Amino acid sequence: MSAWVEPVTGAPVRFRSRGAGREPDAEGRARDVELVPFYRMHRRTYATYWDVFRPDEWKAQKEAYAAEAERLRRLEAATVAYLESGETVCEREFHYRAGDGVVPHRMLGRAGRRGRTWFSFEVPVEPDRPMTLIATYYAGDRRGTPAEFQVLIDGQPVAREERRLTDPHRFVDAEYPLPAGLVASKERVTVRFQAAEYSQIATVFGLRMIRGDARR
Repeated sequence: MSAWVEPVTGAPVRFRSRGAGREPDAEGRARDVELVPFYRMHRRTYATYWDVFRPDEWKAQKEAYAAEAERLRRLEAATVAYLESGETVCEREFHYRAGDGVVPHRMLGRAGRRGRTWFSFEVPVEPDRPMTLIATYYAGDRRGTPAEFQVLIDGQPVAREERRLTDPHRFVDAEYPLPAGLVASKERVTVRFQAAEYSQIATVFGLRMIRGDARR
């Protein structure tokens, strides 16, 4: 352990890694990581997971990190609006509305909404561009699955969803291209999730409206 962790000079009970970290942007630069005792972190999140690679594994993995970073950069550039459902401030901004039986749900630190009736948000669009709605679900969501529901834009169905537990357990994005007529001459549309009879809406962890013709 002493080969890659060293004490921080002048800071008791504080340590720093020595050339063992790597930047997540996949540039391959070494990054020192400071380690502190739990009792100094009692008001903050102090748990984390580390990916560990051999040098040959890292060479391949950093290419995957770089590709993902580029995908996220393009996605962000194409984004018109993004909201995190389940977060009060964000929901207020996007005029959140809901029926009975709708509850917040948190998974791996991310907030979301699920329910047995309906909930909706008002989401900005660009009327002169094709729009695509992206909803984020979680494949291992035991409370939010099984689920059957509709996705509606200003009252018009654009998708019927059936969500089940699937492997691997991870966050997944579902894309819903919007017909041009639904956004023409509008600055915002109402995105509504409506549960099927005797079913529920899978937990929605995020909504993103993007330009459908953007390069991604």
